[in-house]
Amino acid sequence: MYTMSGITVSEGVSEGKAFLMLPRSTDEEVDVVRNFSASEESIKYRKASREFASKLNNAMSGTVPDKVRDLFGAVASYITNSGNINAIDEQIAQGHSAYEAARNVLLPKIARFAHEERESESSLGGSAADEEDQEMQVVAAELSSLMRDFIATINISEHSEEDVPRLNVPSVIIANDLTPARFLSLHTELVRAVVLEGGQASGHLGTVLRDLSIPAVYGVKGALTIKDGEHVLVDATRGSILVEPPQDTARALIAQQDLFSDDEQDDGVDSTLQVTVAGSMGAMGEVDRMARYLNHGLGLLRSEFLFLNYHHEPSVEEMVKTFSSIFSNIPKSAPLTARTFDFAGDKKPLFTLAMDEEGSLRSYGAQVGSDLLRKELRALLLASAGREIYIVFPLITRISEAKALNTLLAEVIEELQSENANFGTSHVALMIETPAAVLSAKAFAAYGEMFLIGTSSLAEYASAPRPPEDYFTPALSKMIAIACKGAYDCGVRVGIAGRFAMRTELLPFYLAMGVNYLTTDATSIVKIRKELQYLEDRGVKPHFDRELYNSLMEVASGNDLQRLLLKDDFA
Repeated sequence: MYTMSGITVSEGVSEGKAFLMLPRSTDEEVDVVRNFSASEESIKYRKASREFASKLNNAMSGTVPDKVRDLFGAVASYITNSGNINAIDEQIAQGHSAYEAARNVLLPKIARFAHEERESESSLGGSAADEEDQEMQVVAAELSSLMRDFIATINISEHSEEDVPRLNVPSVIIANDLTPARFLSLHTELVRAVVLEGGQASGHLGTVLRDLSIPAVYGVKGALTIKDGEHVLVDATRGSILVEPPQDTARALIAQQDLFSDDEQDDGVDSTLQVTVAGSMGAMGEVDRMARYLNHGLGLLRSEFLFLNYHHEPSVEEMVKTFSSIFSNIPKSAPLTARTFDFAGDKKPLFTLAMDEEGSLRSYGAQVGSDLLRKELRALLLASAGREIYIVFPLITRISEAKALNTLLAEVIEELQSENANFGTSHVALMIETPAAVLSAKAFAAYGEMFLIGTSSLAEYASAPRPPEDYFTPALSKMIAIACKGAYDCGVRVGIAGRFAMRTELLPFYLAMGVNYLTTDATSIVKIRKELQYLEDRGVKPHFDRELYNSLMEVASGNDLQRLLLKDDFA
């Protein structure tokens, strides 16, 4: 046995046979028969682009989660765009093959797009520009990888199978890097874990793996030295990889946390926990995967992911149908929370977004206009008829935005009342995920019944201009604590969302800041509820510890923070 280590991207423990996916050298010169027909090459490109776009679109209708949906849609539209096809036809007419023409046209355009976006974002200045630049670099790299994946398919013989690995047994994928499209072309039900020598934790593949609950570790030096077929145990929670481990070691770790067991139950956990724990979801395909967890409620519906692949702005009727199909799976006694559209960053839909040209929402950070928001609010209320729903407004940075969003909701409610429509009882929650919202938490408390602290976004702000840290930093802990204090002082409920919500070692800290709501990925619900039961049995319940808060404000180093949070006196 020998071990390797890397950076945890998706928590969990699992094992399988090593399956190496070596890089494809699409940059190498490809032998091309020069006596080809231009018309045949044009047809070859069109066929390849249609098939690849169809593959991406089919993936979007399945379990593709979060940020991946818009990436696939953008690539599908790009390779079938008439302007690009015409440019490729011109290259073919000049004597190039379809493969060469696609490389000459598509790759430079992607590079220019990335450069122009970075130039545009640089006008923001300061840390905002640095964060946007980092995000654009990730998006540009993945766009380029997807484009190279597509171009590689152009020269595949009609009589040969596409270069897609075939998994026959539960496997641990070992690769240098991997695009979401290439990963999703596998039999993902047989993928037990992913180990990469490279990879970017903030990339789209990481989002896919977390939403599919597949353990993953990136940045593992020497991973490609693992041989095909070797038994690999991945303890992604600790960032460890064990190659050919003793069976007793493997059994012990798997017994602690087997995310692929269908027998995991919530047995022995008191149903009267003082903290609400419910699952977060985005992609429509997650409904089936989350079915056995939905009895705990829907902690946060990331609504924009349901409509990113629409080529038109969704109508109220379409949204009602989609929301109803999800809400109908939630017991009426369980919590129901939905976030309104957040199209910021790389979460751009295929349809054109109409932003407000004036008013308080003119430059709203969620990148959505009041007309579409009004329709979505109407759809959420209609779909939640006969029950209570928390409607969460994301990316609030100004009091005027909070006022405008509350006014918009009130107007929609008044319209539905005048129509004698049957609709749900709404409560307003605000996402606290920007420094502006944290620093003005007390003022924002007047515009919502609950704060939902977005730890993923706050972690990015806390580490800027560097990439987000994987560990819990003093800056992040202080922002969470300040928001919690604002909620406590004003009598507002407070919850935790994002990637730090699943960290059970942080639960004592959250409880000591008055947190009584947690929303996380479905497979973390059981372990969180069990840990909360353990803490409640020891007398640790939601409360606001002013002494801890004051001590936290003095902390400057990670070691000091760790010592403070490890103190066993939060009760």
